[in-house]
Amino acid sequence: MLGGERAFAGSRCLNMFIVLEGIDGCGKSTQAQLLHDWLVEEGRDVLLTAEPTNNVIGSYVKEILSSGREVDPSALALLFTADRHEHIKGEIEPALKARKTVISERYYHSTVAYQAAQGVDRSWLIDINSFPIENKPDVTFFLDIKAEVALPKIQEKDQRFRELLENSRKKVEDLRKHYLNNKKAIYTKINQKKAADELLEVSRRLEMAEEEYKREKSKYLRFERFEKPTTLEAETQRYDVFLGKVRENYLQFKDVVRIDGSKPVDLVFEDIKRSVRKIL
Repeated sequence: MLGGERAFAGSRCLNMFIVLEGIDGCGKSTQAQLLHDWLVEEGRDVLLTAEPTNNVIGSYVKEILSSGREVDPSALALLFTADRHEHIKGEIEPALKARKTVISERYYHSTVAYQAAQGVDRSWLIDINSFPIENKPDVTFFLDIKAEVALPKIQEKDQRFRELLENSRKKVEDLRKHYLNNKKAIYTKINQKKAADELLEVSRRLEMAEEEYKREKSKYLRFERFEKPTTLEAETQRYDVFLGKVRENYLQFKDVVRIDGSKPVDLVFEDIKRSVRKIL
């Protein structure tokens, strides 16, 4: 503990640690971004982060989840918890000491809720997460949504990503053809300089389109591998049953603020803002 207080303690008016939790498809990413943007507008220095992280351990966890390999749920819980310890020490704690507001998608609640749904003992999961539990967030929002509501949202997000990716790919192909046609035409045009300028412009647009395609592809792969699924169970036919168990585990927490995640996005955000204002 720092200065006889909890490790993340400080003036609540200057820094806050906020966590958003919930099953896949509940809208955590959307609400985290909305909250980030609002707090920045309010003049706060904000760190938006997530678990698993992009650090060494978190990246390894993502690799496991995306590989399709079967891993013992208890071992996976230990990896999530190790990544969380690094997250606290390397990112969250320094940011709060610097008087920043931290917003994290997922924290120890996720490990308890998800791995308990995989059959791991809940008491043991709480024990191995004693360090993050001692360093509680100022507020944890549980975006509550039923599995039958969440699944269509996951599928819709998947379809939206696929459409964006396809449109981006088509744009690259069209510009590439245009570039090649201009490259051929440069040798037949009388005004060589004008042709060369056109070629440079098309080349620039092609390069930008290729970068856009890479970004969209990266976003989709992240969604496909690390959000859909969050766990290996997402690849099974019983994903809805599994998410139902996860939700029931979340409902057992006493240290969360339950938000009805099935409401429209703007109304969910209003509920979150109302709670955050109470601790500003």
